Amino acid sequence: MSFQSLINLRDCRVARNTDILLELIQITVAPVIDRQPAEEVRLSIIISGCTTGSGAVVVNGTVSGLPDSETFSFLQNGPAIGTKDFTSITGITTVGFITEPVIGNIEIKAITPSNMPIWQEIEIFAAMNCWIDFHKGGIQVILPGAVIQSVSKLFCLYDSSNPLQEKDLVYYSNVRYQIESIEPAYSRTETPHHLEIILEKLKAD
Repeated sequence: MSFQSLINLRDCRVARNTDILLELIQITVAPVIDRQPAEEVRLSIIISGCTTGSGAVVVNGTVSGLPDSETFSFLQNGPAIGTKDFTSITGITTVGFITEPVIGNIEIKAITPSNMPIWQEIEIFAAMNCWIDFHKGGIQVILPGAVIQSVSKLFCLYDSSNPLQEKDLVYYSNVRYQIESIEPAYSRTETPHHLEIILEKLKAD
């Protein structure tokens, strides 16, 4: 059986925990949010790569169940931390940055009032073809306290447009795993052909 046929026998769902609401992009007048907050969040807006980073970002959304907005002012590149708790974001407007000689980037993260990240799970693959080896590739490791933890190995094709990351979550047969390590296997042309991934089974919530 070929490798392609083998991995086509199974599929799994892959997700990722992220605190990012707006992925890092070049600043425009009205950047579009990538995802809505999963709960009530404050915002951390990071401006980077501008000539000076002087300008403002206005965020419109819902605060305490009512339409509201918050203005983030910048004198230079760096972060600005909000004080309002948003449950949704309806629009973003930037002022000043795009007139600079070098137009930089903007990124928005969800944080708590104490400036800690607020994570939410996003889908990376709804159904990724794979093969999970619970026997030959399955190994056991001993954690502190002599706790034996079973891990398994997953094989999948390499996707350069949507690469997997360590700590990504893999859902297979109603069980949740976490990617502990990723080892690419290369073809004769020295390009990644497939990935060999060590999974750790996570405890049920």
